[in-house]
Amino acid sequence: MTADGVGAMCQSRRRDGEHKRLLVLAATDALLEAGRAPTIAGIARQARVGRKFIYDHLDLRATIDLKIAQASKRLGDDLTASARVTGASLRAELENARAQNHRLVRQVQALENRLSKAEGVHLMADELLPQSVVSELADRQLAGRVEELAQQLFETKEALRCSVDELDAARMINRELMQRTNRPPPDGPGG
Repeated sequence: MTADGVGAMCQSRRRDGEHKRLLVLAATDALLEAGRAPTIAGIARQARVGRKFIYDHLDLRATIDLKIAQASKRLGDDLTASARVTGASLRAELENARAQNHRLVRQVQALENRLSKAEGVHLMADELLPQSVVSELADRQLAGRVEELAQQLFETKEALRCSVDELDAARMINRELMQRTNRPPPDGPGG
């Protein structure tokens, strides 16, 4: 073999090796972009080269390890940034919850004051009025409520009676229509 033939063969092998190197680096980048943890076997399979090629080229392995480390660092930085945002949102939620709690405490105090005043008025009425007057007032209120309920019952019974009458009329009309529908047609002329 001549020196030119050997040189051409070496140059061809060098181009082939450089082509495989580019395929391996592209496969590494693709796996990292996809969010998958690249392994030597996975990279070799993606690049369609043998694992031995990657293991034999230490500089290529170092480049792959560097790319994986950089991707891990970016992921860690992203997680840290999102944790900061989450911390800020948690602080905001805490402040909102404190404000709402404060509003609710004020509302409960206002309701307690109103209840206290209402109870005070009720106690004063008991002290000012004799028990017989209080009983008579309660009996009148009860009698009024009984009259209201009796009137509502009467109106409800009347509405029910009207509904029953309408339903009976609708049933009668329905029976008549069914009888007409089921009746045989009259024989035509000359039948």
